[in-house]
Amino acid sequence: MSERNLPEADAWACPHGEDARRGCVACYEQSANPDPALPFWEVAAWFTTHRPIPIRTLQDVHHHGRRFSIDQPSTPLVYVLSGHARAGGGVEALAGVIGFLLHNRHVVDDFTVTETRAARLSAARTLSNHRDELR
Repeated sequence: MSERNLPEADAWACPHGEDARRGCVACYEQSANPDPALPFWEVAAWFTTHRPIPIRTLQDVHHHGRRFSIDQPSTPLVYVLSGHARAGGGVEALAGVIGFLLHNRHVVDDFTVTETRAARLSAARTLSNHRDELR
């Protein structure tokens, strides 16, 4: 039985039918010009790699301009990708942020997501964060 056939896998399917925990390039590309009426999500995905990510690459992601960052906790080869996305739901937001890794294979060529979090931000908090960014 494939993972696609498991009921849990259906709960993780993004609108494009991809498992959000593996990322979706289409969700990532849609997040480039999101509908401002969609909810705003704060997303974090912990992942492992087979090779270390160079520090320069980690710094470049911070300058990506799409509110993403990759940080390395104290454990070797374990990283956390965090970002903000406008999406209809948490699964779609996760798929889009993790889709960043798929879209940018030069950043991380092979990864395994081990844990995810997506929290919907309130409109007041989103506006407050936007004001802070403008300062």
